[in-house]
Amino acid sequence: MWFPTLTIQPGTWFDGTIVVSTNVASVEVRTAAFSINSAHVAPGLYRFHARVLELPPFSRRHSYELDVIARNTAGVKQVERAPLRVE
Repeated sequence: MWFPTLTIQPGTWFDGTIVVSTNVASVEVRTAAFSINSAHVAPGLYRFHARVLELPPFSRRHSYELDVIARNTAGVKQVERAPLRVE
């Protein structure tokens, strides 16, 4: 997993690259506030580029779990977690 930053602000872009095995059919990047389906760009390589939407004030200045969920064609999933801060 590669993310340029794990501290995001509403109105900015959030992007990343995820390298997985070639039998992965989909990769989802999810938090309590949003969910992003990553684009499959090559065997075992997924990328996403998404605008961070405005969040209610009570959702800012908090840390969240960022879940990167990879699923194979049978639907079996593997989850990796990283800390994400919303400013």
